[in-house]
Amino acid sequence: MTAYQLRWAPLVKVGLTAGLANVTVGVVLYLSGVYFQPWALLLMTLLLPLYIAAGNWWYGKHVLRGETTYPRALLVGIVISVMTGLIYVAYNVISITFVYGHFLEDMIQAEYVRASAGMGAPGAAHLLDTLRAEVTLGSLVVGNLMAVCRLGTGFSVLIALGFLKRWRRAGRVVGEAV
Repeated sequence: MTAYQLRWAPLVKVGLTAGLANVTVGVVLYLSGVYFQPWALLLMTLLLPLYIAAGNWWYGKHVLRGETTYPRALLVGIVISVMTGLIYVAYNVISITFVYGHFLEDMIQAEYVRASAGMGAPGAAHLLDTLRAEVTLGSLVVGNLMAVCRLGTGFSVLIALGFLKRWRRAGRVVGEAV
């Protein structure tokens, strides 16, 4: 098994930058009053591969000196994804606990408006009770972290494919030289 050593300090900085960029987008969307719109989640999801690709480019150019391979790009992308998720959930915990105490209720109300359309009063009341019981800070944090890590891993697999040809070419050169 081949070990792919990474320089962790610059990689953590790239991940922190991606996480802070993600938090910034979330804050702007929330303060603009559009955070709970369906397209806002799509926007934040589509920004994740941008963070991964930009982080891979920067890390590959400045740390790996252009020697990025598929396995390295994949590892870098996954680390960026996990760091982005960790920064975002840390922000969730801090901001919901100390700044936006009404965030969970805002989230519940936004989902209630979407999901209760066309329901009768008893069904809508049951839905609201269910949402209030199920939507907690813990469920939000776990859900956000799992989603960012899973999506980020998938995006990393795809983005790293851009380095697959270089990796195969390097393998052939090594194989032919032996």
